[in-house]
Amino acid sequence: MAKGGVSIGLDISAGSIKVAEVNIYRKEPVLTNLGIIMLPEGVMRDGEIDNPETISTYLRELWKQNHISKRKVIVGIANQKVVVRPMDLPFMSEDELEGAVKYQIQEFIPIPIDDAIIDYEVVDEYITGEEERMQTVLLAAAHREMITSFMEACAGAGLTPEAVELKAFAMVRSLIKKEYQFLEDEAEPPGGVCLVNIGGGICNICVVKENTPRFVRILMRGGDYFTKLLCDQLKISPVEAEEIKRGRSTDKEANDLLQREIQSFVGEIRRSLEYFISQSQERDLNKVILSGSGSKLINLPLELNRGLRLPVEIGRPLQNLQLGKLPYTPEELAELEPSIACSIGLALRETEE
Repeated sequence: MAKGGVSIGLDISAGSIKVAEVNIYRKEPVLTNLGIIMLPEGVMRDGEIDNPETISTYLRELWKQNHISKRKVIVGIANQKVVVRPMDLPFMSEDELEGAVKYQIQEFIPIPIDDAIIDYEVVDEYITGEEERMQTVLLAAAHREMITSFMEACAGAGLTPEAVELKAFAMVRSLIKKEYQFLEDEAEPPGGVCLVNIGGGICNICVVKENTPRFVRILMRGGDYFTKLLCDQLKISPVEAEEIKRGRSTDKEANDLLQREIQSFVGEIRRSLEYFISQSQERDLNKVILSGSGSKLINLPLELNRGLRLPVEIGRPLQNLQLGKLPYTPEELAELEPSIACSIGLALRETEE
């Protein structure tokens, strides 16, 4: 764990910006500030920033409203300009691995090397049937131009990104770390967990085992997709669509339409997991943890349970933290909690330094 200080996680998403300030000087981190500001339509598109200047304006207002003094932040990303792929290589030293990744990387990512920012992590080691020692590397690549737009938006607000990280990795810290923290050395670790985070514009899927991400998939369908579908098909307002999404409508046509789309969405998640299983032979998935602002779709946990045949829990990122004096009632925090998993996880990155 880091020696101490304050860390800030910044989640810029379709519809809102969320910031979490965590004091990490204690054994159990303390959430000391939490802020959310809504964004107008059109400044974010599919997880990418269309208008950095507008984002900068809202970031400045968010910092002002929440009296945040620290200017260094950890920024989360998730969009079509990010590629995450596993690659299996013979076991080798860290220096040799760096060279091997650079040599083979173009085979695994559809982004020209000069246009990409690359990172990787060893997530598994194993012995083949021929007794060869191997390792699985999770490779992440992002378009440099896309990263630059996030950097520009932060710079325009006087903020300095200390790191840019996949939101899927942040979810691991905020949602499941507690399950592994207190295991005895001889204890059998839990099986795999599938994290499903549904934001306004996208859905992050991350399969985790022994606290390590093994598979990441980004789906370009989030809560806003269902809102737009209902508005377009039924000729209703976004406010009315939200009421239907929350299960507050008795209109059978509307409810049936939403139910069909939720089932289609669950099918897309299931196919992603089937692909992971086919590639990894990993069948030991124990449960799904659901989070994100789009996770409150009526009947979504039930349909995930049916479609994936796994128990489904709602993510509780606050369970791993002590709470400082926050400007929210307990009821408001309970309502917000699933949607702040990424911002909290980003702030908790400093606990691994």
